[in-house]
Amino acid sequence: MAKQTQPVGNKRVLAVFGHPDDAEQFCGGTLALLAKEGFKVTILALTSGECGSQQLPAEEIVAIRAKEAEEAAKKIGAKYRCLGIRDGCVSYNLGTAQKIVAVIREIDPLIILTHPTADYMTDHAHAGQLVLWAVPESRHSNFPAPIKAPALEAQPFVYHTDPQGLIGPDGQIVRVNTIVNISSVIEQKLEAFSAHESQMSFLEKKGKGAVEKTRRWAIIRGQQVRIEYGEGLCQQLLEEYPRRNILAEILGEKVFTL
Repeated sequence: MAKQTQPVGNKRVLAVFGHPDDAEQFCGGTLALLAKEGFKVTILALTSGECGSQQLPAEEIVAIRAKEAEEAAKKIGAKYRCLGIRDGCVSYNLGTAQKIVAVIREIDPLIILTHPTADYMTDHAHAGQLVLWAVPESRHSNFPAPIKAPALEAQPFVYHTDPQGLIGPDGQIVRVNTIVNISSVIEQKLEAFSAHESQMSFLEKKGKGAVEKTRRWAIIRGQQVRIEYGEGLCQQLLEEYPRRNILAEILGEKVFTL
């Protein structure tokens, strides 16, 4: 298939993540900046977040998290959707890939943001891997997916976020090829992340201050390019993926290509 990249006139962004609160934590600043540029941002959580409570039954915490996720997404100018997979059960399988293909074909995004393909939990890693399965197949008209939308004509730009704690499998801070200056929206990002109130209390009970931890990550990435706060991204540059850093074209001096 001939390589064809999306035109900049396409102003749709899709964020595919494992859990309801992941998008705000890992790329909420970048999504907020894109929304301010007039992009229609959709957050797709693969799971419903059942494991976000040790006390509440699954049905109750799922309902709470869905409401929180919708409110959090609004705070960064996005809309929230969920595939409804059980938390902790994201598998690298054909059925899930087909569901993601269906969403990609429906939205036809210019940009997709997702997890890295290696992270501390499989819901994250499999989400990133599934996006790489789904993106090329979303352009193949004979690849079956549960939607009538046509196959994509152009290849989306794909960016992987930092892993949890910025730490890769070797125990070191991972390298990225893009850092977005989110200094102007850091409080908006953290407010959106904090809107997942059930998770803030859940993580506090586990001894983890999620909001301040997320701020520290942004400080570390910012220090790399001498700004206050940044988000690290790794643009996918495998064969057939476009090599232009489209975020730099859209956000200008707010984007550093490393």
